[in-house]
Amino acid sequence: MKRVNACFVCVLLLAGAALSQTSTPVRQSNSEEVQYMLARLEPKIIAAAEAMPADRYSFVPTSGEFKGVRNFAEQLKHIAADNYLDGAAISGEQSPPGNLGPNESGSSAVQTKPEVIAYVRESFAYLRRAARSIDSENASIPNPAFLPYGPTSTTRLHIMLANVGHTNDHYGQLVEYLRMNGIVPPQAQPPRDFSLALDFWVTNTEKEVVSAAEAMPEAHYGFAPSGSEFRGVRTFAQQVKHLAANNYRMAAYILDQTAAPNEEAERGPDTVRTKGQIVDYLRGSFIALHRAVAAIDLGNAVAPMASHRTAHRNTRLQFAVDAIAHSYDHYGQMVEYLRMNGVVPPASR
Repeated sequence: MKRVNACFVCVLLLAGAALSQTSTPVRQSNSEEVQYMLARLEPKIIAAAEAMPADRYSFVPTSGEFKGVRNFAEQLKHIAADNYLDGAAISGEQSPPGNLGPNESGSSAVQTKPEVIAYVRESFAYLRRAARSIDSENASIPNPAFLPYGPTSTTRLHIMLANVGHTNDHYGQLVEYLRMNGIVPPQAQPPRDFSLALDFWVTNTEKEVVSAAEAMPEAHYGFAPSGSEFRGVRTFAQQVKHLAANNYRMAAYILDQTAAPNEEAERGPDTVRTKGQIVDYLRGSFIALHRAVAAIDLGNAVAPMASHRTAHRNTRLQFAVDAIAHSYDHYGQMVEYLRMNGVVPPASR
């Protein structure tokens, strides 16, 4: 256990070093503010969705006045449909993608728990992409005909804030549905077991790394330092992809699975090139890591994984700590790349 404790001390020191940097406060744009809101909002919706058993997805309250209300699955699909509607309005698209059904009921093709959760995740990814187009001038735009609320003209920020309020409204209803089924909502649960303690660190790492990736302008994603001794170093884009590929690799190892070849090589897919694609790939890697650490408990955390293809008999805990420490290593490099481009890292603002 001494080695494990030392690893966590390293993670703590790296986190402290990154957060201790000081600088002149910089005003965040409307787009950055909104993306921060979404980064906090999405995980709690997904956590609630995952907490409800699949056989209770059709649950509707019956005690009291609940005639005609949505069941648990319909609540989630309604959130997703609204994400698509608002995302399309913000992006200036003619209509939202897919079949959203009447009264924002969501796609009729989405039925099972895994399908619903995937549908919600995809809707948030779509909304995050739309959030990048929110201007800080609050310029007036026409309210599209497919949006079922709002004045004739509006602003992109107005639509997004209405969305955040709407999603929190339905999150509150999801919370009550969970409690009616004897389930304490994940947000109300203290970190009481091993996997939750690890997940806490993954969440903190994710927040720092994703915010840094989003802060770098796309035009500088190809940046690599050129002065002094920087021969052959990765570009900013390659740093982010390398970090994400290792997350996927460690997640596969924790679950005793085989990583994809491009993740085994720690470089990520060649088809992931634009800033949007890279940030989505990064977010996906943390989703994979969250799922993997959820499988770690006191019974298997330090058990040697003899079936794994590494030269050493590693443990699930070692893989999890490796992912966290490695992410902070490259986060530190991302911070310097941002500063070299005149960008104050979000954690330092």
